[in-house]
Amino acid sequence: MSGPTHPTTVPRYRLYYSPDSANLVVRMVLERAGLGYRDVLVDRAGGGLDDPAFRRLNPQGLLPVLVDEHQGTALFETGAILLTLGERCHPERLAMATTRSALLAWLFFLSNTLHAELRLCFYTARFAPEPEAARALRGQVRLRLLKHLALLEAQADHGRGPWLLPEGESVLDPYLACLVRWLQLYPLDDPGPELPWERLPCLEALLKDLAAQPAIRRAASCEGITGRLFVAPDYPQLDLRAVTGRG
Repeated sequence: MSGPTHPTTVPRYRLYYSPDSANLVVRMVLERAGLGYRDVLVDRAGGGLDDPAFRRLNPQGLLPVLVDEHQGTALFETGAILLTLGERCHPERLAMATTRSALLAWLFFLSNTLHAELRLCFYTARFAPEPEAARALRGQVRLRLLKHLALLEAQADHGRGPWLLPEGESVLDPYLACLVRWLQLYPLDDPGPELPWERLPCLEALLKDLAAQPAIRRAASCEGITGRLFVAPDYPQLDLRAVTGRG
């Protein structure tokens, strides 16, 4: 599957992906901005992340990777990709010092705190090999994640619309939405608990607004995701045995 582009133009971007991994965030931003791209499926289960050609794009062997065909450069790290796209999609907004400062602060929070700790839930065995210790660690991390969501709820409670920043929609919104999605679904053998939506009304409104946007649904569909996207979400319509992590 490939993203939208005009038939007479070469897509500017090349997105490497595995279904319902961190590349989903980047795809949503590309679709919403109407940026032409093509996608390249990485066979995670078959060792695609260790392929020498892929490692030349991202030495870490992780998704997402976004190649700018015009510049001949490869971007990796979700936060770095989103900042780059945000600067290209909304340069006038990011030129405002207050908006840029807030976007950077919350982008780093999502990437370095929420996403990083969420990965502890996905890959708990790397840090606590014994099953009992792994369950205990995952439980502690999930309590912290709920506290992080409470902070994000307070940030979103600005009364100007269903966005994380009061100035309007940004690359932060799909990033947050995907993180909340994965918190509820993964890991497959111990998915997260039902979230206390009664205490997260602003986040719930943000997630439902995003899920109703055609570009967001189009991006999700490209990765086999239909139905409920972010609130009590549905699993992708694919062989989940091939999905080894969220990037």
